Amino acid sequence: MIDKVANNKYNTEVLKLFTPEEVKKKLDYYRSFLGKIQDLSDDEFENLQQSIKTFFNLKPVKELRTPPEKLIRISNNNRILKAQGKELSYLTEIDQLLAPPPEYCNYGRCNILDQQVLYCAINESLAYWETKPKNGDVITISHFRLKEGAKLNCTVISSEKRLDPDVSNELQEIHDLLDDFFVDVYSIVVSMDRPKDYLFSALLSSDQLFYPIASDLNIEAVVYPSVQKKKFGYNVAIRNDLIFEKYDLEAVETRFILDEFDKIDPSSDELTTDNLIASFVTNVFDFDNGKILYKDKTDEFFDFLRSMQTSGGKQTRNNDPDLPKNMPFDFSPVKEEQAPKILKRTKFGRNERIDVLYNDGTLTKSIKFKKVESDLENNLCKVIESS
Repeated sequence: MIDKVANNKYNTEVLKLFTPEEVKKKLDYYRSFLGKIQDLSDDEFENLQQSIKTFFNLKPVKELRTPPEKLIRISNNNRILKAQGKELSYLTEIDQLLAPPPEYCNYGRCNILDQQVLYCAINESLAYWETKPKNGDVITISHFRLKEGAKLNCTVISSEKRLDPDVSNELQEIHDLLDDFFVDVYSIVVSMDRPKDYLFSALLSSDQLFYPIASDLNIEAVVYPSVQKKKFGYNVAIRNDLIFEKYDLEAVETRFILDEFDKIDPSSDELTTDNLIASFVTNVFDFDNGKILYKDKTDEFFDFLRSMQTSGGKQTRNNDPDLPKNMPFDFSPVKEEQAPKILKRTKFGRNERIDVLYNDGTLTKSIKFKKVESDLENNLCKVIESS
């Protein structure tokens, strides 16, 4: 069987394609491994890994012109804090919302070992389907919003196969064969105890997300159909180190999971569980020190909601559709406004631009010194540090 899709050493050469029949034969051979990779010996696994890296020197890339405006991520407090040797509580570290440290990153849908990829959903329902929180879990929902003007280079994996039997162009036919294979490997159901079964999609994603040569055109996120939600919706795998460059963290909500629902229509936006009606939210963060900030007495409120979650009493709901199913309490601390710093410097060029704060609180930025010189001499304003 052929070793590569195209018989090229570098991507600058004229494309030398193998025939669609030869490509299909190799792809069918690879399909024979799906769901069985975890059972391979170490040598067999390494050989397959090298074969995949060599073969896919041509990949179908479908650019998503408009990146997802919102991303939702669910973090399971029970698992995270237990792994850190801490008692169950609300999350206080921004890192706890993100991908695990590299040494804890196993093979995933879009990453290989030691690679930090942040897995998010485009709405809450998808996030619940993907993480499957259970009765007794405490979860943290992170809400991200695309920064104004930010660009994110995304490739999209199709949710369905679209082979066209009438294609006469050989390149298009091979593109469709590869695209068809991508649908298969990104759609395979993988058990948590069989991470190596992700190998194909993990390598194909890793090769694009972590391409070693920097370029403005490099893929930064993979958008792929939700396997857990039967392809009704898309997830987003974004490089962990890019999340705060591309998105703002808008809010973090702590919820308390109750009953798990057995029969949920995957095409609906219903959640997979019920949760305590009350939750709490903060939208204040100290990014310099990596902290999620809350107001005083959050500990007591957490303990109160946790006791309601674990007590024998049953939560009852009014089924009025106009009433909210969840009531988040705002536990954001009051943001302290920092007083502007007064410049000790007293001499300025007449055309030098400065920021001045007047005694009545009016702030004037980037004004020429000569225009406010008399106000400064009369102590009507002060020169402050530019912000």
